[in-house]
Amino acid sequence: MKLRSVAVNQFKKFTSPIRLDGLGDGLNVVVGPNEMGKSTLLDALRAALFEKYSSRAQPISALQNDRNQAAPVVELTFELDDGLYRITKRFIKKPYARLSCPDGRTLEGDAAEDTLRTLLGFDEPGKTGAKAETLGMWNVLWVQQGQSFGALDIPSTARSSLHSALEAEVGMVLGGRRGRALPQAVEAQLGVFVTSGGKPRGSYKELIDRIDALQNELGEIQGRRQELTQTLEELETAEESLARLIALDRDEADQKGLDEARQRHSQLAELEARIGAASAELELKKRNLVQAEKAAEDRQRLKEDIKAEEAALRESGQQLSETRSQEKGARSQLDARRAQVRESEAAVATTDDAVSRAQRITTIVDREARIRELEDRCAKAQAAEDRQRKAQQKAAAILVTDKSLAAILKAVKELDVVTSQLSATATLVSFDIASERRTGIEIDGQPLKAGQSSIQAVEPTTIFIPDRGRITVEPAIKDRDNLLRQQRDSTAELKDALAEVGVAAAADAEEQYATRRSLLQEAELARHEAALHAPATEDHDGGAQSLSDYIEGMRTVLEREKTELHLGRLPLRSEAEAALRAAREQAAEARNSLQTARAVLTGPEETLTRLQSELATVNARHEEAEKRAGKLRRQLTDAEVACADDQLAAAIEVSRNVLSEQERAIAALEGQRTDETLPQLEARIGRLEKALQDRRDKRATLREKIAGWRSRVEAAEAAGLDEAIAQKGRELALRERERQRLDREVKVLGLLLTTLRNAEQEAKERYLSPVLRRVRPYLQLLFPGADIRIDEDLRIAGVVREAGYEEAFSHLSVGTQEQIAVLIRLAFAEMLVEQGHPATVILDDALVFSDDRRMQCMFDILNMAARNVQVLILSCREQLFEELGGRALSLTPGNSEELLSA
Repeated sequence: MKLRSVAVNQFKKFTSPIRLDGLGDGLNVVVGPNEMGKSTLLDALRAALFEKYSSRAQPISALQNDRNQAAPVVELTFELDDGLYRITKRFIKKPYARLSCPDGRTLEGDAAEDTLRTLLGFDEPGKTGAKAETLGMWNVLWVQQGQSFGALDIPSTARSSLHSALEAEVGMVLGGRRGRALPQAVEAQLGVFVTSGGKPRGSYKELIDRIDALQNELGEIQGRRQELTQTLEELETAEESLARLIALDRDEADQKGLDEARQRHSQLAELEARIGAASAELELKKRNLVQAEKAAEDRQRLKEDIKAEEAALRESGQQLSETRSQEKGARSQLDARRAQVRESEAAVATTDDAVSRAQRITTIVDREARIRELEDRCAKAQAAEDRQRKAQQKAAAILVTDKSLAAILKAVKELDVVTSQLSATATLVSFDIASERRTGIEIDGQPLKAGQSSIQAVEPTTIFIPDRGRITVEPAIKDRDNLLRQQRDSTAELKDALAEVGVAAAADAEEQYATRRSLLQEAELARHEAALHAPATEDHDGGAQSLSDYIEGMRTVLEREKTELHLGRLPLRSEAEAALRAAREQAAEARNSLQTARAVLTGPEETLTRLQSELATVNARHEEAEKRAGKLRRQLTDAEVACADDQLAAAIEVSRNVLSEQERAIAALEGQRTDETLPQLEARIGRLEKALQDRRDKRATLREKIAGWRSRVEAAEAAGLDEAIAQKGRELALRERERQRLDREVKVLGLLLTTLRNAEQEAKERYLSPVLRRVRPYLQLLFPGADIRIDEDLRIAGVVREAGYEEAFSHLSVGTQEQIAVLIRLAFAEMLVEQGHPATVILDDALVFSDDRRMQCMFDILNMAARNVQVLILSCREQLFEELGGRALSLTPGNSEELLSA
């Protein structure tokens, strides 16, 4: 199947007819912004084919437009091998389905629906509307917005169609039911011995566990036998070592050396203590000399610091005097400039007062002009109100109203109806007599009117003809009495209605009614005129009187303002404006002068501020210099009081002599040292003490070990280890022969199952080869070196990467899942088309998670697939999909007469 056009009216968001024409073979692209209606078009395609026109299910109700709830209409033109078909459906209101076939037939209603299902291979929808199961393969190929990623939702009907297509291409290759049962039987037999993961189970596991237990028990017994042999060897070695330690007489020699070392260590320690005390005394004398020399240096440095501070103090005093002089001059200059600013500010205030007065005078002039204007409007409004009042008075004198005129006209109409009925049934009496001879003829005693040649007789009528006699006419009229009564009642009713309004005839009533209406219209026009001249405003109500009161208030305000400003005669508007402009110009000049004065003030202010800051800084430095100089003088005085300069020099000389004597005493003590040192003697003492203690400890340890080993040997000899080893060995050999038999059986069953599974896998690959053959070229463009795994239910199992490892489909990224799902759909469509089945791929806002490189690859793949399959792309990403190529389509207005809603 290939789509050619689709049109909708009153369908979801579309309130007017919309068409999509020009759908051709290959790749078709509809790109537009969000809310354009692309997804609505896909809904329309699904509704046209798969939904029942007469359904009232909720999905069908959702097709209506929210604004007018009109009946949705959709028309789809598609092409099969035998030609073009057009299906038109209207839902909900006056629903219908109409299928136009290439052979000229037009099918209606259920016949159209049945033919569609036969042509396109889908099932009848249920009571709740079309579902994935009823759509079949179309649910896989037509991807709605948000459903392009994740595993393919293949309903059983679609899977059946795909299996039929695969079997048609490769035949039955899975061996049927018996072929699938054989691996299951082998797997069941193997399952008696091992789990699905290959781990032992049942009696096979029990045998392996028993062998492991026997091996552990035998190993334990053999270990105990080995431990006994090793214990005997260790016992013999320990007894020999103990005999050797007891026979050697090393303790006496080591003890003698230890005593001599301790005596020499005591003597040397005493000498070192005397040298240490002398050295400490030497250090103390050195520190005394250093302190005395440092005190002399500090005193000399203090004198130099006093001289430097006194020089700095003289310099800062001179700088302080210069800065004070500069600050005084700057202050005088600033005071003069500030006086100029105050004069300019006073001039600005004076000119501002003049501007304010001129503005008030201009306002007063405007108010007087406004009063004159309002007085003119008030006079016009008063005249209009007078006309309104007179017209209303004249209209009130006329009694004919809408109600009374209606009653009169009703009575006239009823009287005319009755009279017409009587005239229609009356007896016509004609006088075929010359007019001059009609004189004297009387009708019921009344002379015949001049020119009257006939009468209509309703009641018995007597006609007198002179010289001839009387003729009585008695008409035979049905319901005559009733009609006459109605005529009398209507005449009385009309007479009463005319009397009520004081007129003689209905024509007079109509004339007076027209006059009254004219007067009321005149009054209304006058009222509008008065409202136009004196409308209601925020300041006063509508009407001439309210406007007059408002004018009086304005006059009071005007007189008060003239009095406040001492105005006798008001100037003209032009004079007031000229005075205001002159005052504003003077005020502007005054402000310019003030700004100039303030600008001139900026320099002196900055200069004074700078000099004040410098003065504060210089003064602070001068005061700080005085404080430092005074502090240094006090320090020098205190130091000289504590120790005069000559006393300090004498103390330094004495410290140097004492230091020389102490150094000679230390040299004499160090001459008494020998070649041995305290650390050397301490090491010898520790070594000899440890050698003695180690030999004592070793003898005690050997005696303890020998006793323990003898006890263990006696216990092991009583346990019969050799007999136990032989018994466990025999039982282990028997169990291992049984395990070898079962190992062979498990290996044979596993090999058989592997062989069967490999054969089954090869059969599956041959079975799925039509899909894999078509999808692999596309897959190589996206993932070079990769392959895809599909199970026999056509679900995507995983992807085999170039490195050889398989990755489950659910573990792939969302973007990769979406891309692979699109490739599988294209492969399904190509296979179906090649076998003559209808197939078109529609992708609504797909590939939303693809990066730039893969998007370009997907564009190439879509163009390659479109050589064999019709593809329709719906997307909102206009700039990106410009690179896709294909046939660019757009929505156009449709014809409402062709798609009539209800």
